Amino acid sequence: MAVEPELADAVAGVVPRLTPGVELIGEYQGSGFQQPRFLVRRADGQVIQLSRLLYLLTTAVDGQRDLVQVAATVSEQFGRVVLAPQVLYLIDNRLRPVGLVVADPQAGTEAPAKIKKTSDPLLALKFRVAVIPKRAVWRIGGVFVPLFWPPVILAAVTGFIGLDGLLLARGALGQTAPSTLALVYQPTSTLWVLAMILASAAFHECGHVTACRYGGATPGVMGFGVYLVWPTFYSIVTDSYRLNRIGRLRTDLGGVYFNAVSIAGMSLVYLGTKAPWLLVAIVALHIETAMQFLPIVRMDGYYILSDLVGVPDLFSRMGPVLKSMIPGQSAHPRVTELKPWVRRTITLWVAIVVPTLLYWTIRLVIGVPRVLPVAYTKLLELSHATSAAAAAGNIPKTTVDIVQVVLLLLPWTGLLLLLGRLAQRPARLILAHWSTAQSQAKRPLSPTRS
Repeated sequence: MAVEPELADAVAGVVPRLTPGVELIGEYQGSGFQQPRFLVRRADGQVIQLSRLLYLLTTAVDGQRDLVQVAATVSEQFGRVVLAPQVLYLIDNRLRPVGLVVADPQAGTEAPAKIKKTSDPLLALKFRVAVIPKRAVWRIGGVFVPLFWPPVILAAVTGFIGLDGLLLARGALGQTAPSTLALVYQPTSTLWVLAMILASAAFHECGHVTACRYGGATPGVMGFGVYLVWPTFYSIVTDSYRLNRIGRLRTDLGGVYFNAVSIAGMSLVYLGTKAPWLLVAIVALHIETAMQFLPIVRMDGYYILSDLVGVPDLFSRMGPVLKSMIPGQSAHPRVTELKPWVRRTITLWVAIVVPTLLYWTIRLVIGVPRVLPVAYTKLLELSHATSAAAAAGNIPKTTVDIVQVVLLLLPWTGLLLLLGRLAQRPARLILAHWSTAQSQAKRPLSPTRS
């Protein structure tokens, strides 16, 4: 294949270099793709999928080989001839935009790569703040690692099931409603229930980071955020993609496993104390744990399904799958690249998730005008009640009322943030269109010939 002189001059002496901190992980194990996928990790923790050709190219870019030498190395490993201009094209259009190659090969090692902005993942956790740094998270995971020893897992799960059965046999389920009603007159007990739920939620995230460390990956930070409209804890375990399918599933299930451990401990205490508020907390945690398995939004069940089929970020496949379901349309490339059984599984998931999300969206749109006045009235009542309780010196009642005010405001705050985020893209498009129209209106007319 002949190379144009201009291209030959462009590649002469160019020595590409990887961005500092880039780590070559290797093949994505348990993949649901027809062709193998390979993983690379940036310094910021972001894991990126590459084809075999791009991964071989990334491994050949060592900061010493020029483009001709890189092309020769890739050709030898790939089994097909790859020319230096082609290498330059792949670097400029595939590797550099995602931050894997420095922007200027001739600059110092500190030269940053220009990372192309991509669209936000659908239903991702965006409004968050890190609380526990990565080093502390690593230590937390180390403390709880023994809980993932197989004999301990067997004992913990057996104990959880056995204690649940014992609670049911002793009529605990029938005591749930009276225990819940009793909380209305016991502000201190209500605080204890909230405290146990919060502690269990934090312990849930400890399960994810511990499983991540146990499998051989490095967990990131832990923190607090608002997911859609709900307050939540979160943990970064992106590095678990380097693990095999079992390791990734262990990380996904680590949270609900730790939920089971905390519920079992609370059940033991309840059997000894018969405290009604503790029974309410146990039932609430059972419901919360069951909801984690729903694969409709980005909870544990979503990631479990994703790792079972071996396809990260299922929501990014939703559009291609929907387009492929249109009669007369050929299958989208992002669908045909999947293994047949994976393709069928994701298609079924899309067929369930899309109507469900549409249903809840419509319910939200219809319900907001009705619920907002009620919520506002309740907020005023709580404000007056909080002021009265504070004036009377009733600290437990004041604290409970403040918590209720916060819980009432948080979903609406999250809803406003969500709507603001959804409106950003249309607003940018309108602003860009308006700016273009204004610039064209101010452009001077070209002189005309007489």
